[in-house]
Amino acid sequence: MSRPLAVALTCAALLACERGSDRTPVAAAAKPAGPGQILYLTYCESCHGVDGSGNGPAAPSLRTPPADLTRLFERYGTPLDRERLAEYVDGRQLMTVHRPQDMPIWGNEFFEDTPADTPNLEAVRRRLVEVLVEHLESLQAERGA
Repeated sequence: MSRPLAVALTCAALLACERGSDRTPVAAAAKPAGPGQILYLTYCESCHGVDGSGNGPAAPSLRTPPADLTRLFERYGTPLDRERLAEYVDGRQLMTVHRPQDMPIWGNEFFEDTPADTPNLEAVRRRLVEVLVEHLESLQAERGA
């Protein structure tokens, strides 16, 4: 399946899904895979691992070890600062000339073959990142007291 077709199908599924309010890891495990989990397994799992701990099959070959996504609350607070995390995942605002980017710039990657004048492209791009952030919330480990 081509990337544009896969992204289009994912977008259609995202637009059809309502947001769930229960984001606990136990509840997430009991539910069928949602759009955020599907995006995660498609684009993130190879580096960060199924559980988000940074032990994906591609991790040993990376110059910088992948982040442990189960501990994002240490960097992004509790509850997670979704806007800041979404900005990092999207990556387009953080690009610099001299800083190597180990993680793909997903704001571009999701739509690399899509014409820039596609209607609602930015809204769909934001929604993809938003549902991915929602899934990352569900991966958060028990916060120490």
